[in-house]
Amino acid sequence: MPDCLVERDGAVMVIRFNRPDRMNSMGGMLVPEFNAAIDEGRRDDRVRAFVVTGEGRGFCAGADLVPGGLGSRGDGPSNPRFAALDPMGDAGRTILNFYHAGKPTIAAVNGAAVGAGFGLACAFDLRIASDQARFGTIFIKRALGPDFGLSWFLPRLVGIEQANSLFYSGRIIGAEEALALGLVSKVVPHDQLLPEALALAHDLAKQPPAALSLTRQALRRSPTATLEDQLAFEWGNQKQSLKSAEFQEGVNAFIEKREPDFSSF
Repeated sequence: MPDCLVERDGAVMVIRFNRPDRMNSMGGMLVPEFNAAIDEGRRDDRVRAFVVTGEGRGFCAGADLVPGGLGSRGDGPSNPRFAALDPMGDAGRTILNFYHAGKPTIAAVNGAAVGAGFGLACAFDLRIASDQARFGTIFIKRALGPDFGLSWFLPRLVGIEQANSLFYSGRIIGAEEALALGLVSKVVPHDQLLPEALALAHDLAKQPPAALSLTRQALRRSPTATLEDQLAFEWGNQKQSLKSAEFQEGVNAFIEKREPDFSSF
């Protein structure tokens, strides 16, 4: 049985982490299979959005710390399982692939997203949480510093004060607190999680893909750009967009008082 289940729902690629007996921790073939699915979706023009969720009670419980797994006594970094967390290997590529995917990414957080799994969830464009979801950095409780980009993502999502609190304490927070902090955009009943995520993904898949990609690029560079640089970047995007068939369809739809149809782009 694969560690990632991949299916298509129209223009949406749905990826399910499939190690429920390990709370979908990053062992086995989960990371390389996930990367393969991302690569496939990025190359396929028919895929317009990603939805990722987990089977069972966990979204992703981070590193696999079962006996004989990552961090087993006496193994340390020589354990081959550490390769899965090498930032220059599959794990780092996972974060960069998703962050620069060029297509909307939605995490449907069904349960525990902790440690590296929390970092992975933060790499998505949007997060919808089940009312059973919970989040925690937990690294400090394992005598570790953060990884999977979490020290970069979390302060940008919730602010430095709240990020400090979550990192220094390692405490677990529930879905409602995550919503109050701005970590997730919505909390839904557990049985409605995937339908809600898919509905959002299909809405995003209807947007003009080139304009959506340019918007994502602008948002990603804005935290470190000066206002002058951002204004120049935006205007460069506008000049590009004004020449596009997508823009012409948007204008035509406005003139004809109808909804635009970007499905052919």
